[in-house]
Amino acid sequence: MAGRQRSDIDIEIGRRLRQARLRLSLTQEEVGAQIGVTHQMIQKYERGETRLTLSTLARLRSILRIEADDILPPLRDDGSAIPDPVAAMGQTIVGVHLANLFGRMTPAHQQNLLNVAKAIDSAAQATA
Repeated sequence: MAGRQRSDIDIEIGRRLRQARLRLSLTQEEVGAQIGVTHQMIQKYERGETRLTLSTLARLRSILRIEADDILPPLRDDGSAIPDPVAAMGQTIVGVHLANLFGRMTPAHQQNLLNVAKAIDSAAQATA
């Protein structure tokens, strides 16, 4: 990718685009064919390597049954993207394993895990 670095916003938009495509069980080839681009271009959009134009986003809206708000992440005060926790979790093997384990737990165990995660987060925030 010459000329520019991927930003966290580009990456988050790509994650959300991929999540929307997978939710409908569509392949990159299928989406690309419907909007007139190659599957490689869809892959670049999903990786945040190529920025979506507004016209491309408009075409993707109907195919993926999304609105712009579904793809555009909220921003922090410093202008960085706030990641979608569901999409971000599936981007690492640890996140996938955690989601699989969580899904097999009873509701009581899920609540216990949530309490542990909150305690870890509180401790991390206190030391930051």
